Amino acid sequence: MTSPTAPRPAGPPASAAPPARAPKHRDFKPALARAQPPATPSPARPALQPAIARAPAPAATPVVARPVTQDAALRPWDGLRNAEFRQRIAEAERSAEHAEDGYGLRNPSSGALGRYQFVPVALRDIGWTDAEGRWTDIATAQGVTDEASFLASPAVQEAALSAFLARQEVILERLGTLGAAGTTVTGLDGAPIPITEGGLVAAAHRRGPGMLARYIAHRTETPDAPVPPAQRAAFASIEARLRGFAEVAYASDRRGNGATGGGGGPAA
Repeated sequence: MTSPTAPRPAGPPASAAPPARAPKHRDFKPALARAQPPATPSPARPALQPAIARAPAPAATPVVARPVTQDAALRPWDGLRNAEFRQRIAEAERSAEHAEDGYGLRNPSSGALGRYQFVPVALRDIGWTDAEGRWTDIATAQGVTDEASFLASPAVQEAALSAFLARQEVILERLGTLGAAGTTVTGLDGAPIPITEGGLVAAAHRRGPGMLARYIAHRTETPDAPVPPAQRAAFASIEARLRGFAEVAYASDRRGNGATGGGGGPAA
């Protein structure tokens, strides 16, 4: 037990300072780096692949047209001899651009009728009308008694064209013009023009076999002879048909035909 009078041990001074810290070295990071082993690169990660592989975009699927009935697809000239030639004649006459393929068309200035623009002399040439313009028994046998019935029947007009083409071939053969098929002439512009049978028939349809024969004779026999202005226009029209139908297939239809008559003339 301690005596109350005994002196108390001395405690630390109230204002004693804390022990001094070791000085901080600012270069510890370089030292630490020297102490650590060199880092090795981690293996490269594979490139991320898309969740769904993207292939090239497929081509657009064509729209499938709805099938049409045979009656709707079949045109009056389809299945006939020289179907493409018939269509090209209608295109050249500009009648194919009209309603109903031009079958009901009538030219008010020339009187040309239908899809193939038959002028009166052409109908007379195939024996369907007489010199007075009356429809003959040949036309009546086809169901034609007037212009209205002719324009109302595509089948009748196709039959008339068949008769006309056959008639033109006969006349061209008699004139010797068909013999030019397979040759080449020099046009009015100096460019070559191939002569084909289809081109000759198409030119005769436009200007008549007589004018066509004069053209062929001029270009093969006297190409340097002057051409009168009026005849030049006819020759230019013939050349347009010869060039335009040079690549169109044409099957000859020459045969005896009860629907043909005498004389020659253009169909348009």
